[in-house]
Formats: sequence, structure tokens, C-alpha cells
Amino acid sequence: MQTKDIGNVYWHPLTYPVKPRVFFDKADTQELDPPFRRGTGYAIRLPFTKKAVVVGVWRKTGYTESQALTYAIKGRGLPKTEVNWEYIRNMDMEKDDV
Repeated sequence: MQTKDIGNVYWHPLTYPVKPRVFFDKADTQELDPPFRRGTGYAIRLPFTKKAVVVGVWRKTGYTESQALTYAIKGRGLPKTEVNWEYIRNMDMEKDDV
């Protein structure tokens, strides 16, 4: 989605999948092209519709492309200590035997 920028202020349209009850909602925006800025703003929904306009301010992040993509999907990296890779490998091998 292309944003319209005026200095460090931006806006862009948004369509909700369902009509929410709120008319004013917090809405973060993550740029997926360099310079990978993150925006903090608000979605202002038009009455009786699923359409909204997001208005916000860009913040510099210094993110790499992979960090920007991870933030965009609200993901996080998993340290090796949180995942037992040997167990996962064995489970995959057992599925192949079935």
C-alpha cells in the first residue's frame, strides 16, 4: 500500500475485513522498502463503512529488511533455547514412516 507523505507525516487508506465498532483506533505502519521506517498513527473509520484513513508520523528505525518484515507481521525470533530442534527433526522422521 502506498502512503502519501508530507514531511514525516503520512496517510493511507485502510479497509477493515469486518465493520468494527470503534471509529478511532491505534494503527502502526511498517515500510517494507528502504529506509524501512515505522509509523505510529491512528485509523479513523468512516461511519457506516469498513473504510478508514490512517494518519501518522514516521519514525526512523535503522531496521534491516528482515527486521522490518518481522515487525510488519508482529513476529519475533525464537532463540535456540526455546526450541528443541532434535525433537522436531525426530517428529518429522516419524511422520515419514507412517
